[in-house]
Amino acid sequence: MVGCRDDTLLKIGFTRDPMDRWRTLHPRFFEFFGLDQGILVATEKVGEARALERRLLETFSSDQALAPLAVRATAGGSSEWFRGVMAEAVDAAKDAASRQGWRWQQPDEWMRSMLTARLDVLFAWTSAMLEALEFERHNAPPVASAQAGAVYERALLDTLDAFRSVGLDVDDYVPERVRHWYAVRSRGPDGD
Repeated sequence: MVGCRDDTLLKIGFTRDPMDRWRTLHPRFFEFFGLDQGILVATEKVGEARALERRLLETFSSDQALAPLAVRATAGGSSEWFRGVMAEAVDAAKDAASRQGWRWQQPDEWMRSMLTARLDVLFAWTSAMLEALEFERHNAPPVASAQAGAVYERALLDTLDAFRSVGLDVDDYVPERVRHWYAVRSRGPDGD
């Protein structure tokens, strides 16, 4: 479960890959969700995860809320949003985890460890993304170039911002030209 940043709204749900699930809900999930809130519980079996999810959904059913408008409707899970019960839901999940001997973490801690494990491929991936972006801008027809370039740029920017959001400095893990590109994009159009 994870809460929305600057809100009392939280999402309870089951997933095998939290980061992928968060990304389906919102492309900049690391800004949309308050990853320093909530809890991730790792169960031994899928059935255990589904049972925990069902128990939490039933426990807090009277606090159910509508999914935020910023969440993609195609992402599903529209009935798994709750308002004002973050502390109680986290406590209930921790209690269940401790009774069953399951591990749990805060979402930001989990994400930091997942991204840290991916630092070794970041150099090659960011280099390839920037090359693809530059190739499209210089070689494709203008409309196709703009569309493809926007996709590559968004993916590169979102990825680097995700690392930054959990306190990982990627400067030593990306090529100099990617560092420069990111520094320019991070300042925004006004240079701040």
